[in-house]
Amino acid sequence: MTSKFASPSGWLAFFIALVAGAVYPLAFAPLKWWPVALISIATFWWLIQNQTPKKTFWLGWGYGFGVFIAGVSWVYVSINTFGNASPPLAVILTILFAAILAFFYSILGWIMQKFFSQYSLTSRVLLFSILWVGMDIARGSGFVSFPWLYAGYSQAEALMQGIASYLGVHGVTLFVVILSCLLSEVVVSKGYAQQRRFILPILVILAIPFITTLHLFSKKPEKEQTLTLALVQPNVDQHIKWNPQYFNAIMNGLFEQTESYWGADLVVWPEGGIPSFENNVPGIMRKLEEQAKESNSQFITGIPMYEPDNRSVYYSGVRLLGEQNQAYHKQQLVPFGEYIPFTELLRGAIDFFDLPMSSFTPGSPEQEPLRTDKAALVPAICYEIAFSGLIQSLGNQSQDQFTAILTISNDTWFGDSWGPLQHFQIAQMRAIETGLPVIRGTNNGLTAVIDSQGRVLDQIPRFERDVLAGAFILDNKPTWFLQYGYWSLLVLVIVLLGLAFMLKTNQDISTES
Repeated sequence: MTSKFASPSGWLAFFIALVAGAVYPLAFAPLKWWPVALISIATFWWLIQNQTPKKTFWLGWGYGFGVFIAGVSWVYVSINTFGNASPPLAVILTILFAAILAFFYSILGWIMQKFFSQYSLTSRVLLFSILWVGMDIARGSGFVSFPWLYAGYSQAEALMQGIASYLGVHGVTLFVVILSCLLSEVVVSKGYAQQRRFILPILVILAIPFITTLHLFSKKPEKEQTLTLALVQPNVDQHIKWNPQYFNAIMNGLFEQTESYWGADLVVWPEGGIPSFENNVPGIMRKLEEQAKESNSQFITGIPMYEPDNRSVYYSGVRLLGEQNQAYHKQQLVPFGEYIPFTELLRGAIDFFDLPMSSFTPGSPEQEPLRTDKAALVPAICYEIAFSGLIQSLGNQSQDQFTAILTISNDTWFGDSWGPLQHFQIAQMRAIETGLPVIRGTNNGLTAVIDSQGRVLDQIPRFERDVLAGAFILDNKPTWFLQYGYWSLLVLVIVLLGLAFMLKTNQDISTES
């Protein structure tokens, strides 16, 4: 197949890749220009055609560096403002962070051109999309554990959101990438005769999410519950939060904010709401438990906890108090924030690697949801909301009663940046995936209630001291994904891999461009 636009080479190609990556984050919160993700991926696909593996490796790196330097440069705020690194050092570390993450796209491009460059177009599109998802999963695993800016999140309020209820966010990403590649081929193909061969596959790729999204919004609730909530957003300055001199003032402020709301079904303080180890404040915990019991409320707060017989083992935790008393220990820790990979090398190098509470132990994977008389609560402490497999697993354990995802967070570390807004969009996707509402309590926003279809029912703006209180009619619309997790996506990927290798020499819509 002849091409209308031959992909460029050299520095021009690298520059286009860098720009294409840099515009990719515009598809996510706060702007939510979701078509930009399609354009960005389509451009990357076009650029790597007819390139050598070595050149594609560096084009992939340029694209990935653009993605992360534009999309997650908000890590600079925590490194500089709260890690006390000088501005030049913070800039260097932020650039290094983006540069390392960019290699996932380098690997993607290199594999495509090293092993599959001679395959048919159909096969290459399928393999490229599957590899893209594989790189996302790898980036969200192990010591990297950075499951951010997945293409699927751009669809949290857009065209393909319904796919998440069957295949999770990675399934949405798969469809987004396939569609992007096909659209790229339409644009570069020469003549209508060549372009029209893509019409049917594009219509199929569009029809599937359209049908699943219609089903998402037409589905009847299986369970419904009215919960009265009081989500306290104290807006405590991170600079003073862990300073013992301000402990009494912080606690008095929290008690003052909460005083009028005892009696709600659920009273929630944010992650690290009590800036001390639970073991060190038995009087405060006893007082909170008594107030919860007297007012027939269930109280939840984030609070660090250490093992009574070993103070060097401590957890980021959630404590449920009232008629039920239960604890949850955070399983997915923030690399370089809550634990330091390669500790012996990095600990003490700069203040950022010695932030307060930066040597947590991950909690056991055998933990269960928190349970009250009215609801099972799937706990997700801050970063954990980004791990769809974890939320699905905990949610699937609790379908015997009405269930909500309860996530508490402290995004103060990232100031007035896009990071917390991207984090909030991720929480919306968890609701869509599982069909469970999300109750989100934060230190400085966004505190919100999200329904089972990912729509925001109410919220408190960022940087305001307030309480989100009221009676919310919430429902459960359990999804295929909640029941089966990523097994369905695995089956689909196996089928597509089989198809890709069967059609590797097919010359229909798969003719080489």
